[in-house]
Amino acid sequence: MLENRVRSLRRRAGMSQAELAERIQVSRQTIHAIESGDVIPSTLIALRLAKVFGVSVEDVFAEQTDAQTNVAFAGASDLAPGDRVITTDIGGRRIAHPVRLELGQPIPTAQQVQIVSRRLDDDRVELAGYGHNQPASWTVVCGCDPSLGLLTSYATSASSEAQAYWKSGNNATAMQWLRQGAIHIAATHTAAHLAPHTAVDAQDLWRMEEPCYRIHLANAELGWVVKRGNPCGFADAHDLADGRIRLVNRPIGAGARKLLDERLQAFGVDPAAVSQYEWTVAGHAQVAMAVEAGAADVGIATASAAYTMDLDFIPIQEEACHLWILESNFNNPGVQRLLDYLASDVFRWDLAHFGPYDVTKTGEMNHIPSTR
Repeated sequence: MLENRVRSLRRRAGMSQAELAERIQVSRQTIHAIESGDVIPSTLIALRLAKVFGVSVEDVFAEQTDAQTNVAFAGASDLAPGDRVITTDIGGRRIAHPVRLELGQPIPTAQQVQIVSRRLDDDRVELAGYGHNQPASWTVVCGCDPSLGLLTSYATSASSEAQAYWKSGNNATAMQWLRQGAIHIAATHTAAHLAPHTAVDAQDLWRMEEPCYRIHLANAELGWVVKRGNPCGFADAHDLADGRIRLVNRPIGAGARKLLDERLQAFGVDPAAVSQYEWTVAGHAQVAMAVEAGAADVGIATASAAYTMDLDFIPIQEEACHLWILESNFNNPGVQRLLDYLASDVFRWDLAHFGPYDVTKTGEMNHIPSTR
């Protein structure tokens, strides 16, 4: 098997596929095929690639030996020896994602995970596992909506060989991972009355280097989450102005963070005056957990997160959640398995009652051309 580092070297050099293609006098499609492992380049092309990156050919391409089969690209910059990881194969690369303990996420067992034994360089880690067999490749979905936990549970519970992992991340993070080829599916939120591409920074979409598919997951209410009975008498963002009510916030790049800042601006509330404005948590479920535990009085999350934690919910706006899949990943068996479940009657019924979610458009698909 040929280890291929063209994608990581190109990104480190800050070049697009089109720019690299022009430098070595091939088409952008050829660069995509090389990075995906679908094509082994000629000696001339390999030499040109090495020259552009300023490295040796052996630094670009190398035959994997048995000792190297436990080497993977790091799916997080802070991966360290001892971390538990699941691995996935995308575009000819093996990627290791850290396993985090999160609400709604099953805990992979020894037969499904590996341990980081050492960090090889900025991009790669060496792995060790239980027994001689490598764990099966996972299908990885990144987003923050709790329904993703339900969707991946369907795939994983149906077969021990169809493992799907929900990696928590906001809109910006999910799209970044998708562009970098580290995940199969990115999930984003945006206000239902807006175009789906406004869920992410315009520059992010503009940099999408290959066509993709956008699939409607569901619509759901996004709003304020408060304790049962609303003991603080919270009504809207103006109640945050005097610093009396404590907030749990989401990171920059999250749709809920964007909505919060819009509400504060609409009521003329200075974020600096809001108690705990700088305290952020990863997802909707964590917002509800913070309120339920008494660490905050209010936060913005989905209705499903509020109801599953037995909290009160004050709706603000309807949100649409979409799945984004690069064309090169669309026919991956794990991706197709998830899309089959997404279209099934039993999943749609389950999702409608899990939220509540509006599943009227669930499964609707659009093909999005490359923006380059």
